[in-house]
Amino acid sequence: MMEELNDEVQMVRNNTVNAKSKRFYLYGIIKYVLWLHDHKPGVVEPSLRALLDTVTTDDTTEAYKQKQSHVKLYVESDRREPPLDLVDSNVHDFECFLMSLRKKDGKKPGKSLYGSMRSSIFHLYRLYDVQMPDNYDNELRKFFKGLKRSVVRRQQESGDSLVEGKMNFQFSFYHSRLQR
Repeated sequence: MMEELNDEVQMVRNNTVNAKSKRFYLYGIIKYVLWLHDHKPGVVEPSLRALLDTVTTDDTTEAYKQKQSHVKLYVESDRREPPLDLVDSNVHDFECFLMSLRKKDGKKPGKSLYGSMRSSIFHLYRLYDVQMPDNYDNELRKFFKGLKRSVVRRQQESGDSLVEGKMNFQFSFYHSRLQR
């Protein structure tokens, strides 16, 4: 009886984030883990780091895909060991990771991608049931205030649109469509 209840509780807990969000969070987690592997390998969980170190190919794109696959399998497996040392994690590392992100054209991304990456890091802590280090959230909140202003300023200076996402039509537009 108790085992069935525990299974049901676990099923409900696993259902707190929808599948689409989980995929996007996983994308962010993978990017962050691989960035740390390149820049601060000691933070990556030792068995995962050893696995990533085995990837050897002259084709950097293929090597990156193989490493992505390794991290994805690691995170999706039922391990209780996070891919990173989350207890001693450093908010500055995550901020540097965010600043390293680029779109395919080499330009810096918009604020929505930064926000998605932030959600990914929160999901990583939630996934492994680890408490974020003291002040991590506050430091990240302050950083994002400045980051959003920087993004807006960059968009203004480059002439990019300041409006992200879909624009809503006026009610009169919908009304005129219904009159036909």
